[in-house]
Amino acid sequence: MFGKRVASVSTNNFEDDALLVAVRRSETLARLAPESPEYVDELNLQSYQDNQAYYESTGELEAITRAEAAAIAIRQAESAGQIAASYMDVRAGTRSVATSNGVYGSHSSTGVAYTLTSRTRDGLQSGWAGDEANDWNNIESQRIADDAVAKCRDWRKTDLDPGQYTVILEPTALGMLMLRMMNSFNQRTADEGRSYFSKTGGGNRIGEKLFDDRINIYSDPAYRDAETSPFNNSGQPINRQDWIRSGTVEDLARSRFWAGQLDQEPLPSPSNLIMAGGNDSLEEMIASTKRGVLLTRFWYIRGLNPRIISYTGLTRDGTFLIEDGKITRPVTNFRFNQSLVEMLQNIEMIGPSVRVAASENSSVSTPIVVPTLKVRGFNLSSVSDAI
Repeated sequence: MFGKRVASVSTNNFEDDALLVAVRRSETLARLAPESPEYVDELNLQSYQDNQAYYESTGELEAITRAEAAAIAIRQAESAGQIAASYMDVRAGTRSVATSNGVYGSHSSTGVAYTLTSRTRDGLQSGWAGDEANDWNNIESQRIADDAVAKCRDWRKTDLDPGQYTVILEPTALGMLMLRMMNSFNQRTADEGRSYFSKTGGGNRIGEKLFDDRINIYSDPAYRDAETSPFNNSGQPINRQDWIRSGTVEDLARSRFWAGQLDQEPLPSPSNLIMAGGNDSLEEMIASTKRGVLLTRFWYIRGLNPRIISYTGLTRDGTFLIEDGKITRPVTNFRFNQSLVEMLQNIEMIGPSVRVAASENSSVSTPIVVPTLKVRGFNLSSVSDAI
């Protein structure tokens, strides 16, 4: 940084000479850069909460252990006459931040995502299951194999008209949606009128009750087995933060620049997302449903309208019709068009919360902890030919 002229350079070469070249190159680029109107001076010394996110079970995970998990899946699929395809992403590393003004933070962490898709040999039936954790000991290889093979065995396309249905979102399906909702907790987009949290006539809706009473959403870098770094890229401390409490908007994230414009304290964006659960079991949700649809997960999720936090995407790998309190048959996949706001307003039942594999590419991603959710009026807008 030279005044408000800023540039950065990335390198994966940690030799002294290479690091010096990177520094000099960043200086050259900074001198050429235009002034940034939103640059904020670097932070001074900060303190961070102690956060143990490195698990030896993951960081020291041996190839034979991973191979054993794959073998379980292969044996399970072959015994059912199916074909298995799985992906395991294992990560271990340390993230550090430092500034000339005295900021220094360092944080070691691990993560593993293991997902499995099983299909019939004719390619007409498909089932999926997966886990994500910081601790390998929480990856349930046998359950993943059992669930994926069972979903594949039970699912095939049968006709069902599109429409608005009561749906039961398994935790992975809900987690894939809530991962996208994280970016909505932003005060600047609200203040500028670009968000569902924008108030008509200006300002934001902090303090307003907007969701079902049972909706409690927060972030916590120390949450067990969903730990994240206690600081962000600029070195700001990240602490536990409520975003939605009993359906009311508690707060929205503010960058240091935007907070300065408002003479408020900055508030970093969430680094993970936890949605508090309830006590309703999946079996109880199914038994209480006169007519509805059970959803395993989604695919190709894309944003539609930030003013109502709406998304579209496809159901995948296990979609089932529920009638008179029982799963009666598998049904075709659907494209959905759904406001997540309405989804969180139309809650009927909530199950216990678990961490899920919420990314579409099966890699380790932002930790998401969510329950099974039963909601009414979910818009399955059209039939999809996808398997």
